[in-house]
Amino acid sequence: MLPKKLVFVDVETTGTSFNFDRIIEIGILRAENNKLKKTFQTLINPETRVSSFIEGMTGITQKELDRAPSFFQVKDEILTHLEDAVFVAHNARFDYGFLKSELHRLETPFSAKHLCTARLSRYLFPRFRHHDLDSLIDRFNLSCPNRHRAFPDAEVLWQFYQLLGKSISEDKLTEAVDFLLKKQTLPTNLNLREIKSIPEKPGVYIFYGDDQTPLYVGKSVNLKDRILSHFSQNDSSREIKISQQIKEIKTIETHGELGALVREASLVKKLQPIYNRQLRIGRKLTVIKGSETEGGYKTIKIENVSEIAASELHNILGIYKNPKQAKEFLEDVAREHLLCKKILGLEKGKKSCFGYHLGTCNGACLGKEKPLSYNMRFIQAFSENKILPWPFSGPVLIEEKDEIDNEGEIFLVDQWCLIGSFKYDKYESGTICPHYELFDFDIYKILRRYFLSKKKKHVKVINEKEKMGIIERYFN
Repeated sequence: MLPKKLVFVDVETTGTSFNFDRIIEIGILRAENNKLKKTFQTLINPETRVSSFIEGMTGITQKELDRAPSFFQVKDEILTHLEDAVFVAHNARFDYGFLKSELHRLETPFSAKHLCTARLSRYLFPRFRHHDLDSLIDRFNLSCPNRHRAFPDAEVLWQFYQLLGKSISEDKLTEAVDFLLKKQTLPTNLNLREIKSIPEKPGVYIFYGDDQTPLYVGKSVNLKDRILSHFSQNDSSREIKISQQIKEIKTIETHGELGALVREASLVKKLQPIYNRQLRIGRKLTVIKGSETEGGYKTIKIENVSEIAASELHNILGIYKNPKQAKEFLEDVAREHLLCKKILGLEKGKKSCFGYHLGTCNGACLGKEKPLSYNMRFIQAFSENKILPWPFSGPVLIEEKDEIDNEGEIFLVDQWCLIGSFKYDKYESGTICPHYELFDFDIYKILRRYFLSKKKKHVKVINEKEKMGIIERYFN
């Protein structure tokens, strides 16, 4: 059965960040039993400046916004229109996320099932390549006299939904809507009160089975949404098994995505949950280290290690889960860069390597290729997989902050090693990482992605004396 109450929503904003940007206009059309019942539209004073780009795209001027009501002033009226209905928007995560963020600033909880019309179009019309709003307007001859204004754009969604009701069978439309809404079926051992108490904040969650057996550890920027997604109707055998076995859920809130990622990696190693396949590996790793032959040719050594000291990173050319994975990489890199398999230790014998006769080795094994040219290709071959040099002049502090609560967490990192973190809230506290002087490959990958994500404004370089002072204050 199709939902009886739907609200078609569009918002215009100062930008794309839920944390830093604000809503400047909202348009809502509320439909009940497939009939339009109420509409609402208003400009909203974002209490900040609007860029000339946004002014040009929407036609909304700063003067108009300065005279408009604040979100606080229209909050109650907005909630009245949204009450007890499915939230429908194009790219629903954007509009729904902005609305939740505005309400969160006012300490007002809000949660609703949300239906994305872009995904609905893609589900029903997979033969079409584009499903943005302009494409739907052109494809279905929908009326939108003023694009990039909230109410006209929301009205297009209402037109599109009505058109679907006339041109698509009710069974097919119901199937599509049900699939996209992902109706939750809660595990029998959990109650609704426990689910409702899950925070809508970043963090880590742990599913426990009988006798407190850890089943699964996950992370999300919105714990409630992610946890509920596990209980959606789908054909995943893993999700079905987890739902059947789960007896308890525990959550650990963080102040951002980095904290969630770090704690997930740590908890998976510590708890070894049954259904975490990717991170649930033993401590043993296979490393490829740089070396050199007596003749001056660069080569490698393969070692299985249980730990890696930060001081050894400069000589590590690659880290792998097992020897098989390392050797497969070496086979590929030798073929691609014309490296000698005999020098790399992949072949034995006193004469030339087999690749020399096939033209995939330039004769380094016979001394026919000079070390200089061979070593240049060797360096290039391993450059992509090599642990990146530490990109800062010293240790760094990375801050994640909740702008609303003015609380946060600061991570102390040096040479890719997470030394520890401390929270500044009403219970100011610090946690040191066990074996913090050792390199953790999972933490390295998390930090590398973070530093490449243009978030360096949250990173502060400190000196060794400051580092030791922080360790003494928070971790001893």
